[in-house]
Amino acid sequence: MLKNKYKDDYSRFERLNGKGRVVEDICYTGDYYLLPFEKQQKRKTNLANLGFTGLLWAVQIGAGMVNQDSSRTFWIVYPYLFLYLPLAYLFLGAATYLEVSLRMQRVQYETGVTRIRRSLKGAMALSGVCLVLGLVYLALHFGEIQVGRELIYLLCHCLFLAVAFLYARYYNRTYSGIAVEKGKPVE
Repeated sequence: MLKNKYKDDYSRFERLNGKGRVVEDICYTGDYYLLPFEKQQKRKTNLANLGFTGLLWAVQIGAGMVNQDSSRTFWIVYPYLFLYLPLAYLFLGAATYLEVSLRMQRVQYETGVTRIRRSLKGAMALSGVCLVLGLVYLALHFGEIQVGRELIYLLCHCLFLAVAFLYARYYNRTYSGIAVEKGKPVE
């Protein structure tokens, strides 16, 4: 059964409306997360998040178009394919972040800002795995394969890690000042 982990952040109470009907009012009582910059700078962070995400997608797709010999080996292909999952979540986090205000509720914070960080960590870990497996494949089959294409594939993963590392530094510098405003319970 699915559980709503954000249900405790809201209070529900019933009241009578103007027509004498009972309606349920819902009020957010959880914590607010405050971004440490102005609206103009938020627009720049929107573009930076989408730009880095797009660049990571381009590098990943480029690595898949190399058509190296190791792309016909399951223990090379599956980690490469699984790398698209954190990239998809990274895009979802960046897209969610586009629509949030400077004062975010917990659900917006966790599905936007926090999702970007977690997805980036996962993508970096899987890309590192792909890089190591590519090096192992290169060492095992050095004389039998087209080494140039394998090196291009490995270079794509190195480029992916470099861009992801730059994005992680940008993320840490930009979002390190997020303040938490404690919610007030409704009486």
